[in-house]
Amino acid sequence: MTPTLVSDPPGTARPPALACLERVAAALGTSPEVRALHAVPPQAGPHHDGEALLQAVVRGDRLGDLWNVLDTLVQSEVGAVLPGWRDRSVPDALESVHLVPQDDHLVRLRVRTVAAGTPAAEPPVGSRTLLDRSDEGGAPDRAPGDDPLPALLAAEHQREGDPAELLTETLVRLHVVHADARAGRSLEAYGGFTLMCTALRELLRVSLIAGAGPAPRAERYAAGWAGFDDTLALTPIGRLCRGELRALVAAGPPVDNAALARAAERVLRTAGHAAPAAVASLAGPTDSYRRYLHLD
Repeated sequence: MTPTLVSDPPGTARPPALACLERVAAALGTSPEVRALHAVPPQAGPHHDGEALLQAVVRGDRLGDLWNVLDTLVQSEVGAVLPGWRDRSVPDALESVHLVPQDDHLVRLRVRTVAAGTPAAEPPVGSRTLLDRSDEGGAPDRAPGDDPLPALLAAEHQREGDPAELLTETLVRLHVVHADARAGRSLEAYGGFTLMCTALRELLRVSLIAGAGPAPRAERYAAGWAGFDDTLALTPIGRLCRGELRALVAAGPPVDNAALARAAERVLRTAGHAAPAAVASLAGPTDSYRRYLHLD
């Protein structure tokens, strides 16, 4: 059966970012395992740097399969400039955030995958329904008592992020922080900046500190910043990275493009000291990141 595409109400303006959303939605909608798709376009603003949300409601027994191929799908459909950052902070869904070119700037596309037949499958507030297969027949969306999400979330939280993933997280968070800072959302910018610096700290911890290899995520974060200065001071590379990280923290959230350029270059320089192979592996994506943020 053909998916039901819900049109905009007469007389309403069509947000440009919906074209980006719908390309990913069209690809996802080819799978009968995807039961519904809901889109929340970014809020209008002068800088076009908001976040769009696409929620995919998937048959529970296929949730893991979709999650494993999602990044490849988004990259191929809309040309995201970086690999997707897997945001592990969401308690009831698997989410990834992608920086997608839109005209001459970047928008953030957050793709949320949830199991059909669960409370999380309800349409988000303010969303538009792009696909609805609720009236179609076929296999049941969910077997009674069978919810794979807790196990998938647990596996995701236990998985050690490698330096390339942590660098991607840092750069995506920097995009969020800059958007909040220049929009005057200073409290949100401060909170996001703290999380961005924490991601860079974890990159340094995983790359430079013996014994920081695979460990439960909560355990690593519990260590926090305590003793981090002294630990980095033990090696020449650590001291170099400590100086860069201190300067990044002292500068605070970047409000203008010049501050954003300095922050991005400092992040990449710090990562290059600690994890040169990771930075080299992302050389093309980070060049695109610079170009679309007009940092060159």
